Amino acid sequence: KLSAVEIQANTVRSLKASSAPKPDIDAAVQALNALKLEKSSIEKSLQSLLSGSDSREAFRQSVVNTLERRLFYIPSFKIYRGVAGLYDYGPPGCAVKSNVLSFWRQHFVLEENMLEVDCPCVTPEVVLKASGHVEKFTDLMVKDEKTGTCYRADHLLKDYCNDKLQKDLTLSPDKVAELKHVLTMLDDFSSQQLGAKIKDYAITAPETKNPLSDPYPFNLMFQTSIGPSGVAPG
Repeated sequence: KLSAVEIQANTVRSLKASSAPKPDIDAAVQALNALKLEKSSIEKSLQSLLSGSDSREAFRQSVVNTLERRLFYIPSFKIYRGVAGLYDYGPPGCAVKSNVLSFWRQHFVLEENMLEVDCPCVTPEVVLKASGHVEKFTDLMVKDEKTGTCYRADHLLKDYCNDKLQKDLTLSPDKVAELKHVLTMLDDFSSQQLGAKIKDYAITAPETKNPLSDPYPFNLMFQTSIGPSGVAPG
């Protein structure tokens, strides 16, 4: 609807600029106002859908189901139960990806005069050690002690603090200040500090409410070997 409103607004401007007959301009303005009202109605409907956490999750799941059903993307190797984080783009998804890349090139390469390069997907380990990725490119995770499901520890703590600040009207000023301080310092917390906060606030696994393990580091890089000898790690 946003693009329809913009197109109709351009039509009104063109009619006014060309000194078109007043009835034509009035009809175009009336159509523009109708589109604006329809757009406003859609926005209000979406806002009402997203007003609560349960509604947001239902809306998110509805969008995901629609995208998968229309083959924008699907989990890779789905018939073999797939692997989390790996996805295949369907025909509409490929078109969207192509448009994004085209827009990126138009902005950075053509307008900003940057130079595009295409590098290999595999990088020698020595390069990633020098850049700090091997030692520091990690997330602190916690695990559901009964099901083994893993979660980002900082995300659980962040969600808890935001949920309390938004919904718990009985919080004292000191508690509000404490939770806001936790959100401010979240990225600087060590594994021990995150674990202590999770225990202090009795945070459990979101789906099962089972207890969580202590935070542990998970390196986002995964190792491979370059060449048949296997002596050159990547």
